[in-house]
Amino acid sequence: MDLDDLKQVWAAHGAALERSLAINERLLREAMLRKTRFALAPFLVSRAIEVALGGLAILAVVRVLAAHLGEPRYLIVAGALAVFAVAMTALSTAQLVGGARLDYGGAVTAIQGDVGRLRMLEYRALKWGVLGGTLMWLPAALVLLEAATGADVLARVDLAWLVANLAFGAGVLAAGHAWSRRNVERPDLGPRARWLVDAVTGRSLRAAAAHLAELAAFQRDEPAI
Repeated sequence: MDLDDLKQVWAAHGAALERSLAINERLLREAMLRKTRFALAPFLVSRAIEVALGGLAILAVVRVLAAHLGEPRYLIVAGALAVFAVAMTALSTAQLVGGARLDYGGAVTAIQGDVGRLRMLEYRALKWGVLGGTLMWLPAALVLLEAATGADVLARVDLAWLVANLAFGAGVLAAGHAWSRRNVERPDLGPRARWLVDAVTGRSLRAAAAHLAELAAFQRDEPAI
């Protein structure tokens, strides 16, 4: 076998190896993206349930508000609760749409970026749920109880006690939001902020991010093989 024959054999071997690597990479990508879809399924179901429950809550609050349009107490309390319910439902809707519209045919880094944005959306939803809950738990309990029973529950609550609860909740919300904006909701997340986002992010998004990181690591190492 002369040198030209050896070159041809080597070229054929290289082409076969390249095809084998491409096939293996494609199979790995399909497997890891399938795991990512499976991991995100509970996330999408949960967000869909939240949207449905949020819609029902909005209808209940608006019903009570419409029955007491001439009363300032209802306009302030039930009106603020309606705004809060709409905002929380909108956050759940944004997560649902974002998760459903993930482009699994794109680059892995692009998918990772989309999942990262979903994780931050989930963090913000939890933040507003906790902080807003300190402000809105009492109005929510009173208005929803009134929607269920038809009794004028909110009108019978002592106004000073109601205002004190709302003032305390507003203070907690303002302080918590300022802390979050300064320490967590920023492009350059530090180790503690990353730990906090990881801790509050649901299992579905954590698992999806882990699968994508594994796939991205393989693709970074692949050219060196």
